[in-house]
Amino acid sequence: MIDNFAGKSKRYSKGNKTPKRKNKDPVTLATLRLAIKSVLVAIFVTLIFTFVFGVFRLNDMGMIPNAAPGDMILFYRIDKKAVVGDVVVFSYKGEKRTARVVALPGDTVDIDEFGLKINGNIQYEPKIYKETLAFEKGAVFPIKLKDDEYFILGDNRDKAIDSRLFGPVTKKDLYGKVFTLIRRRNI
Repeated sequence: MIDNFAGKSKRYSKGNKTPKRKNKDPVTLATLRLAIKSVLVAIFVTLIFTFVFGVFRLNDMGMIPNAAPGDMILFYRIDKKAVVGDVVVFSYKGEKRTARVVALPGDTVDIDEFGLKINGNIQYEPKIYKETLAFEKGAVFPIKLKDDEYFILGDNRDKAIDSRLFGPVTKKDLYGKVFTLIRRRNI
């Protein structure tokens, strides 16, 4: 910078001193770094649990004894291709619910006085303690599943709201597959 036409510069003139940097307090710098790291971790965790994983508190009794009301369900959002036996999170009337996949796209499902039949074969279900019965006001059997449909049943067949009531669920109704749950311990 030129101060005047005589060629004097403000930077080098004796009257102008260059401003000195103030030494920052090390505690303040450490606190600032910690705050920035905390915010970045919070953003990362939020993105992971928004797009990759999901979590919700189970409110119904449809999966007892394997999952009870109050348990926290963690599910994987990305892979929605379920196989028989997978527990999935799905949407029913705007609510998240869980149930077990018992039939895949292309299968024929029937429920009669003998129990659950998939493609004409009676299913052996050792972990189910109640009979699998059709609801009086529910889906009409037999049901042939389309290419993007799954038939799901709750493990607690007496209390479950599942495909026996509303029919098959589509792949777009699935939020994801359950990979773990955290039990409620009356805390």
